Amino acid sequence: MKFAWPLFLAWKQLFPSKRKVSFFSLLAIIGVALGVNVMIVVVAFMQGFQQKFRSDIIDAQGHARAIPVQRKLDWRKTVKSIESRPEVLKATPYLQGHLLVQNRDYHAVPFSMGIEPSSEEGVLPFNQFLENGHHPVHGYDAKDITPVPTTESLDDDVVFITPQVAHRLGVRPSTILQMEDRNGSIQDFSLKGRVKVRRLDPFVKSGEWTIEFQDSSNFSIRNGLRTIEKNATLENGLIDLGWGYPSFEVNAGEIPFAKGDSYEFQVFRSSILEIYSPHMIEQAKSDEMAPPREVRVGGIFEVPWQGFHADALIGTRRFMEDMRGEENACDGFFMKFQPRFAENEKKLSVLCSEIEDSLDGDWSIVPWFIENAWFFDLLKFEEYLMVLIMIPIGLVAAFAIAIALMTTVLRKVREIGLLVAMGGTRIEVGTVFCLQGFIIGALGSVLGCILALIFIRYRDALMSFIVTRIAGEEGQAGVTQFYDFYSLEVAYPWQSEDSLTTFLTFALFAVLVSTVAGLLPAWRASRMNPAEAMRSE
Repeated sequence: MKFAWPLFLAWKQLFPSKRKVSFFSLLAIIGVALGVNVMIVVVAFMQGFQQKFRSDIIDAQGHARAIPVQRKLDWRKTVKSIESRPEVLKATPYLQGHLLVQNRDYHAVPFSMGIEPSSEEGVLPFNQFLENGHHPVHGYDAKDITPVPTTESLDDDVVFITPQVAHRLGVRPSTILQMEDRNGSIQDFSLKGRVKVRRLDPFVKSGEWTIEFQDSSNFSIRNGLRTIEKNATLENGLIDLGWGYPSFEVNAGEIPFAKGDSYEFQVFRSSILEIYSPHMIEQAKSDEMAPPREVRVGGIFEVPWQGFHADALIGTRRFMEDMRGEENACDGFFMKFQPRFAENEKKLSVLCSEIEDSLDGDWSIVPWFIENAWFFDLLKFEEYLMVLIMIPIGLVAAFAIAIALMTTVLRKVREIGLLVAMGGTRIEVGTVFCLQGFIIGALGSVLGCILALIFIRYRDALMSFIVTRIAGEEGQAGVTQFYDFYSLEVAYPWQSEDSLTTFLTFALFAVLVSTVAGLLPAWRASRMNPAEAMRSE
C-alpha cells in the first residue's frame, strides 16, 4: 500500500471534505468531458456516414459488377455459371446508354439502363427506390390515394424516371384522387370504411369513377361515361377490372355502409414520352424512317446514393436492345452475394477474384469498394482531418490542468515541505499531483462518454434543432439531401467494434493527456528543498 496515501491525498485535494464541490475540479472535469464528447461524436458521426454511404452504394450497384472485357453474345451461359455458385445469390444483366427524351418542347438526355423486371429485385431494390420517389399530390378538396408503383408494372413500353427528369419534362405517372365528401359527413364516412386502390397501371385512362352502395354490403362500380358498370359485394374483396383500369378494394368499417353512400374518384393517365436513340439517328442518316419510340411513365424513382445519375431512366432490357438496335446484348451484371462475404471486404475481394479466374478472363469482377475507393478515401481523409482538428481541444484542457496544478503547487509549498519532513519520498510527493491529473482525466472521460451516448441517442432532435437554427426550415431540406442525419445509423459501443474502439481510444487519450499534464507540477513539487519549503510564507 505504498501509494495509498498519495492517492488519498490527491483525492482530498481535488474534493475537500469541507466543501461539497471543488470549483477547480469541477471545471477541469467538465473541460475534459466536453473534449472527449466532441471527439467521440465527430468520429462516430463520420463512421455513421461511411456506413450509410456503404449501404446506399450497395443498393445502387450491388456487391459487385461483372464487366465484359470484350463484347460477348453468349452472356446467358455466363449468368447461369455465376448463379450456380453457392456464394452468389443473384446476378442480373443490364444494358446502359444515353437516350434523348422529349415531351412537347421539353427535352432531356438521361442516363438510361435496361434491366430484367422479373429478377432485378434480387440485386437492386428498385421497389424501394420507387417508394422514395413517390410523392402524393396535395389537393384542396381531394386526397391522393395512388398506390406506390412497383417493378411489376415495368414493361417494354413503360419506363421509370428520376424526379429531375420528370420536372424538366413536366411529366408524371398515372394518378388517382378521391374526392372529399362536401355534405358534412366526412367523419361518418371515415368510420364507415375505406376504399383502397390496389393497382393503377400506366395504361389507365383519364376519367371519373364512382362506387355507390345499394345497401350495407352491395355496391356498384362505374366510370364517368357509364360504359363500364359492375356490381360487387364486400365479400368479393379485390375488384379487378383488368389491365388499363384501376383495381379497387373496399373494406368495411366500424359503422355499416348505407344505401346512397358513394365515393368519387378522378383518374389522370400517365404521361407519354417520345424517345430517340443514337441508332435512330444513324437510321435517319441512311434515309430510313425512324419514328420516335413512345413509352409511358410508370413511376418516379429516387436512388439515395448521390453518386448515382441525377438524370436517369430505367426500362426493360428488351427496350434498351430495341433502342440500341442490338439483339441479345449485355453490358454487365449486377451481383449479390451471401451475407458472410458481403460483410467482409477481404472475403468479397477474394471471391470476386476466384469468379473472375473461373470465367477465363473474359469478365472483370469489380467489388463495390474498389469501384468507389476514391470516395471512401475522401471520407477517411475527412475523418483523420477532423481528429487532427479535435486533438488540440484535449491539449487545451491539458494545459489548463497543468496551469491549475502548478498554481496548487506554488500555494502548497509549506504542505509539500511538511510531507517530505514526515518521511515522504520525492517520488511519493510528486505522485500526489500526478494522480490528480489522472483522476481528472478518468472522471472527465467517463462523463464525456456518457455525454456522447446521450448525444447519439437524441441525435435526431439535436441535429434538427441545430440545422433549423442555422439553415432555417427551407435550408433544412437542402442540408438533409447531402447529410441525412435522420436516417443516419450511429452504432453504440456495444453494437459495433469500431464504435467501441472509438470510445476507448479517446477516453484513454484524455486520461493519458491529463496524467501527463500533472507531470510538470509533480516534478516541480518533488524538486523542492524541504527546509526552504518549511520556511516559505
